[in-house]
Amino acid sequence: MQLKTCHLASMRRFFNTRRFILSGKNKISILNPCSSCSPRICSTLYKLLFLGMLCMLVMLLSERDASINKVATPPATPSPRIFCIISTYGYRQSTTAIHIKRTWANHCDRFLFVSDDSHEEIEPAVFLKVPDKWHQYRAHLEYVHRYHFDEADWFLYANDDNFVVVENLRHMLQSKNPDELVYFGCKLRSHSNQVYMYDRAAIIFSSATLQRFVLQALPDESICGSGEMGGAATEELSRCLSNINVQAGDSRDHLGHHRILPLQLKEHLNIPLNASLELHKNFLDRSYYQVENNQIPVSVRFISSHIEYMPDAYNLYYMIYQVKQFGLPPANNWQEAGEEQFNLDGNVYD
Repeated sequence: MQLKTCHLASMRRFFNTRRFILSGKNKISILNPCSSCSPRICSTLYKLLFLGMLCMLVMLLSERDASINKVATPPATPSPRIFCIISTYGYRQSTTAIHIKRTWANHCDRFLFVSDDSHEEIEPAVFLKVPDKWHQYRAHLEYVHRYHFDEADWFLYANDDNFVVVENLRHMLQSKNPDELVYFGCKLRSHSNQVYMYDRAAIIFSSATLQRFVLQALPDESICGSGEMGGAATEELSRCLSNINVQAGDSRDHLGHHRILPLQLKEHLNIPLNASLELHKNFLDRSYYQVENNQIPVSVRFISSHIEYMPDAYNLYYMIYQVKQFGLPPANNWQEAGEEQFNLDGNVYD
């Protein structure tokens, strides 16, 4: 019996956990790893342990943030592709059109000058012996549809004396569908109640509109007349588009402020239009929208205006794209500012 007891005691000592934890003089306790170490080794062990825990915490936080961002970030909406058609004439190429090429034209996804003569810098598509503006519309739009239709979602038709803020146009079109039969411009109404776009301002066509106009309207004389129209070119254009169920869209912003302006920008800034001037009276008499006190409210996201003195194109370009305001958020964050807008009189409109 005594022998058996001794044997059991021996077995307990043999299987004691201390045999698996301690190792002679260099024993280390799991609960107190520094009990048998020098202070220097102990300090190193604690530092390594702290760094390991810190790295693990950073990894966990990074994974959590990545997961949150993945859920919260919506899929990016493709930016509308804009093809700019800029109409000019041989005698205006070096004095007018060249300044458009050196400024805003390069902000289009693609651009093409159309003219009645060649030019080394602007490299226009040349259309000879097409003096009538309605015939020019027909020829220019048919050419672009044939050779450039797949390059864009929207097609801007501008004159060589228009200034266009392409980014603001792209912002307006972001919520539009290029497959819809719609076009935009400075909207007027003729004395015969025909809705049309002002010919001195830019006109924007959806790709669906351009395609139907070229393939369905132009070949059919009952839809589109083929004769000369003189100063009624845009009225005939709008009549053709109406005959093929294309809608004249509203280019104003959500406040009812105008984005496509008929006159020079300075003629709209808090100054009433002068009804004694022919151009002003023509617009006031035919404006599709009511004009209160002869004054057109201008959107801060205006898209285009007319230019009389071409060096003004550089002034506008500099002020819009190159001036940096000290103390204000970066200009490229304006799309994230919500729907609140500032009018040009400095007041805020919700």
